[in-house]
Amino acid sequence: MNSQQSEQCVRTFIDAFYAGDAARMEQCCDDAFTSLTHAPVEVFPHLGLKQGKAWIAKAIQIQHERYSSRRHIIDFVVANETHGAAFVQATLTKRSDQRIVRLNVGEFFKLREGRIVEYHSLFDSFDLVQQLIGDDLTGEFAVRVKNAMRQ
Repeated sequence: MNSQQSEQCVRTFIDAFYAGDAARMEQCCDDAFTSLTHAPVEVFPHLGLKQGKAWIAKAIQIQHERYSSRRHIIDFVVANETHGAAFVQATLTKRSDQRIVRLNVGEFFKLREGRIVEYHSLFDSFDLVQQLIGDDLTGEFAVRVKNAMRQ
């Protein structure tokens, strides 16, 4: 696999996720696929470390249950034969109250023989929580952290 094929694999994986196409995502992945989304699992229990392709269909199911619309823009992708990285702007519409949330996601891939073996992602979970609940928590959080730093 060359760099162009690796980049296309990464793009297909991302596009398929936001389109809700689990079968197309799975075609991009090795049987030993693992996923790690760096986010507090106490707040986002469906994230964290997941192993196996079964996670893909479950992740899409959870997204469909929570969001009525999911759009994305891939700002950039860089890839070689064994690694890839992407920066994605996601816009999600909450099903429960139609609130629109936006997040920037860093996505990192390890590839083997043309398939994704490892997927890591990260986003600003604090900002996402604020958007999901519709409340600015920065001031309260800053006071609590400031007080904690004094002890």
